[in-house]
Amino acid sequence: MRISSIDIGSNAIRQVIVETDREGLATNQWITLKKYRAPLRLGSDVFEYGSIQPETIKKLISVFKKMARFNKKYKVLKNIAVATSAMRDSKNNTAIINLIKKETGIKITLITGALEAKYIQQSIIKSNLINFNNSLLIDIGGGSLELTAVRDLQIKEAGSFPLGVVRLMNKIRKKKITLIQEASKYIDPFRKKVISTEFSIAIGTGGNFDALSKLKMDLLKKTPQTNLTITEIKSIYSIWKKLSLRQRLALNIRKDRVDVLDVALPLIILILEKFQIDKLKIPNTGLKEGVIQSYLS
Repeated sequence: MRISSIDIGSNAIRQVIVETDREGLATNQWITLKKYRAPLRLGSDVFEYGSIQPETIKKLISVFKKMARFNKKYKVLKNIAVATSAMRDSKNNTAIINLIKKETGIKITLITGALEAKYIQQSIIKSNLINFNNSLLIDIGGGSLELTAVRDLQIKEAGSFPLGVVRLMNKIRKKKITLIQEASKYIDPFRKKVISTEFSIAIGTGGNFDALSKLKMDLLKKTPQTNLTITEIKSIYSIWKKLSLRQRLALNIRKDRVDVLDVALPLIILILEKFQIDKLKIPNTGLKEGVIQSYLS
């Protein structure tokens, strides 16, 4: 069976097409046939104007038509498209969702922050990536931040907060907030709920963490890229701040990720410091994969 999973985020739209019934595959496993990413920043519209603007809607329709063509090319039998923070907050989301369904045949489901966190948890846990008794799962998107406390391999506490990097960047630019003040307002109450847990590691998902893993190689020349210490992350951020825009664009990261890393990197450091975590693992899985896992289960 071929499944298409689409993640409509605040910073980009991502699609993955997988095949689940190849010979030799175990239950709930798959092989990836196609990956596609459109750098369409819905959050810039929504967090500024409260709704997705006409020009962005045109681009959005074009992206979905392209993904519909991929579905046809790869003979997809099941398509699952979920929309997170930006689409969730947009005043005209219903009209846009109906238009996309009419134009492309793709049905979009708005999901809550709690369900988004649950899908991400499934992506990590079902993939056997948690092998530590006490872990803090961190997903930093464009519109929201999801934190999940895992104790004795069981999910004990989870929260979704309006601390996505595009949302924060917009507020900081308007000088409405500082990163530390805004993040602490949401993170500190969550920390008090789980303060009895000593986390052995943090597990980070989302494009910002994927970029961080590439920066470890580019700036520190060290491996493995998917395992970092807080000291290494601070070193990366220290180097990053001194780079010119031209030097940043020459690195092995996406162009649309460059500006948000100014917010993402200090946010990651702040979270690790608040929870007194020294180690970070980046498994390169997330919402798209969690949606597939949930469907197969």
